[in-house]
Amino acid sequence: MLLALFSVHVEGKYYRDNSGELTDNLGPILFLIFINDLIKCCIAHSEVYLFADDAKLFEHILSESDEQQLQEGINELHVWTKNWLLNLHISKCKVISFERTVDKSHTYNITDSDVIPTDRINIKDLGILIDEKLTFRDHIHDKINKAYMMLGLIKRNFKYLTVSTFVLLYKNMVRSLPS
Repeated sequence: MLLALFSVHVEGKYYRDNSGELTDNLGPILFLIFINDLIKCCIAHSEVYLFADDAKLFEHILSESDEQQLQEGINELHVWTKNWLLNLHISKCKVISFERTVDKSHTYNITDSDVIPTDRINIKDLGILIDEKLTFRDHIHDKINKAYMMLGLIKRNFKYLTVSTFVLLYKNMVRSLPS
């Protein structure tokens, strides 16, 4: 099935992309092959959560062996990136623990020299600010501030509005922000 799918795309239409270069449409299929292989290599050590090109390794840590299991999953992720000749953006890699008392004593490494930072209290993930206590206080505060900024923009730039026009602007520009 996969070989037939490849032959259709290879023999299929070529088009010029934004830069004007001739290209085919194998990109989405190759990405699916990449990402499915990631799941296969890391699932033995930790759970893998995927959304588009974003991957999360998860492990319920109860003991040192669980920490080692997660580190082995990170090591497999690093091997996977090297096998597929991909670069891992280490600056975008973060560690967060969700518990009442957060233990930051254990460090996780992607390579021998690259330590994943654990000192952040908040992490922005898929547009949501997440803290270690899962309160979402900072996320809500951020959304409220953006709504107030947009409301101020409307009030400064549109001084002579009818009520119906203001309501229309408010619904489209302010109320749509938090969602």
